[in-house]
Amino acid sequence: MFRIGEFSKMARVSARMLRYYDQCGLLCPAETDRFTGYRLYSAGQMPRLGRIVALRDMGFGIEEIKTVLPHFDDAAFLQEALARKAQEIEDSIADERQKLINIAAMRGQLREERNMIYEVELKTLPAIPVISLREVVPTYHHEGMLWEKLGQFMAEHNIPYEEKACHTLFHDSEYKDGDVDIEITVEVDALGKSSGAVQFRTLDAIPQAAAVRFSGPYEGTNAACEKLAAWIEQNGYAIDGLTRSLMIVSPGCGVAPEDYLTEIQIPVRKA
Repeated sequence: MFRIGEFSKMARVSARMLRYYDQCGLLCPAETDRFTGYRLYSAGQMPRLGRIVALRDMGFGIEEIKTVLPHFDDAAFLQEALARKAQEIEDSIADERQKLINIAAMRGQLREERNMIYEVELKTLPAIPVISLREVVPTYHHEGMLWEKLGQFMAEHNIPYEEKACHTLFHDSEYKDGDVDIEITVEVDALGKSSGAVQFRTLDAIPQAAAVRFSGPYEGTNAACEKLAAWIEQNGYAIDGLTRSLMIVSPGCGVAPEDYLTEIQIPVRKA
């Protein structure tokens, strides 16, 4: 079982929204600790939460989600519901057009296979000398700003970038809708002199980390985290540190999104 903050990070949904979904009766905690009152969630709840978030992002209101959710596996029912919502959006003002894009994406997902997700591995992660940049950015989608800034610094100081391990670390205790604390790192041959927000340091070794790789666009992160959460819970582990994302094949390699290869790494300990 996971505390609300841990579940929030794994599911990439803020704790505030999880509490709201609890109040609305859409997703209640699997258990509540009778001594501490802590909300406890199960990995098995992540697919339902994913459906709630997907429907929300397409513009469905709470009452509509309550109607559609029980019939989510009925393709005809879901297609009809999506078509009705699409028509509503087409008749609305221009600000509603983003919801049309979300609906089109969802309808396509009904016919397409997921990206390749590999098996979860339990591994030891060695300490790595890195150059890092840590900042608070508006959203998770603004991570690219950090890579541009760090890349420029490395180019100006002739620091090799090719064939080096690149990680993203998420420092917030839960998934956030805005002002997210992100650190990016690139492996270096030797530690140099830090400058402002750009720091040279050693990325700590991790005795045990649950890791899973997935291919394709970064939208596959959610499905990979679902698989990790299920593995952690089923094998009697608990989260024991910051989530890392290792970019094995990334935009910097000059490839299309369908050719990306990413590994999500979560430090764990026996519960």
